[in-house]
Amino acid sequence: MQPIDLNWLSDQLVFVNIDITNWSGKKTLTPEDLGLDRSQLPPETLVSLGDKQLIDPEALKTFGSIRSAARRRCLAVGTRFLGGYAVPAAKAPALLAELDALDQRYQAARAAFLAGYDGQLAAWTRQQPLEWQKLIQDALVPAEYVGGRLSFAVQAVRFAAPDPKVVTHDGLHQALSGLGDQVFHEVGQLARDTLERSFQGKTAVTRRALSPLASIRDKLDGLAFLDRRFRAVVGEIDRLVAQVPAQGPIANGVLAALTQFFSLAAQPDGLRTWAANASVWQAPQEFLGLLDPSAAPPSSSVDPTPTEAVQEPTSIPAPEPVSASTMDADAPASIEDTASDPSIPAPVPTVDAAADPLTAPLRSVQALVNEVIASAELSAEPTESASAPEPVTSDSDWFF
Repeated sequence: MQPIDLNWLSDQLVFVNIDITNWSGKKTLTPEDLGLDRSQLPPETLVSLGDKQLIDPEALKTFGSIRSAARRRCLAVGTRFLGGYAVPAAKAPALLAELDALDQRYQAARAAFLAGYDGQLAAWTRQQPLEWQKLIQDALVPAEYVGGRLSFAVQAVRFAAPDPKVVTHDGLHQALSGLGDQVFHEVGQLARDTLERSFQGKTAVTRRALSPLASIRDKLDGLAFLDRRFRAVVGEIDRLVAQVPAQGPIANGVLAALTQFFSLAAQPDGLRTWAANASVWQAPQEFLGLLDPSAAPPSSSVDPTPTEAVQEPTSIPAPEPVSASTMDADAPASIEDTASDPSIPAPVPTVDAAADPLTAPLRSVQALVNEVIASAELSAEPTESASAPEPVTSDSDWFF
């Protein structure tokens, strides 16, 4: 892995910190609460009596749900970093807008909770056996105290390594170098959850089961500048999605291929090894050197050479390829809800229909390359007639 240019990377990432604190609604249970003699009990370093619940836990669930939602939003586009999240700069504005909306929900819930705080305490106390109600009454805290324990704050900053003249330390570089592996672990957790929830033991699934696949692709695509291995995984996801039928349930070979991918992705080490050995497809503009080199990110893992760019990729085999289709992440979850929609055109069973949408542009680029090669040969050997190169007869000879 090549060294990461910290100055370049600092322009690509935004550090987002979410500082959300919730009140547990509990207080430590003491021996005196139970009428026990401390001298007759084991030391607290050995035994703990636990907590007493001062208020109905259901009244506090909203705050936990909002905090979890904020963390999910950050992980959807970024990765954990220094206690917060490293987020692509291009996706930071949309993420911060989502977090601001969650902040408004949190503040509204906080205000409503504090307004009814005394009534909820009284209601919870009345639900307990009479002999134990004093445990709650003796431990009650005022609403002002609880309000100080309910807070939602977000900070977004850009970061850079300190000036070596001020301090020299490689901790930041080490943390940044480990971001790629951190992303693979986060993808692995999502893949494991998806396998257990939507694929294991199933003979057919609907397009809703593909929503986690779209999430993985979006995350890796946005963070591809961190690690070139992400591009191979994104390409494999696109290949799998192209095999999903346009209508009806996902079953048989396509389901088997998707299950195989999630099984691989659920093992971060296995997915890393696969991605490191997979060829990464390059766009024609990049392959022909038409992109601005200064805009391309520095290598952090696998750097494919131009020769590798047009090789057949290492891919997860799909037993039954079918015609291409876009992924509908919002489709209903049940098989019955996937009835045929007359507004959706039926798939065309041709080779071009199963190919990437870039087929036509690639063929144009191919023709241009052939002309350039022919012209170069004529210029180099004016006394010999240079024949035009053999036309590509198959899409797979030019791209995958």
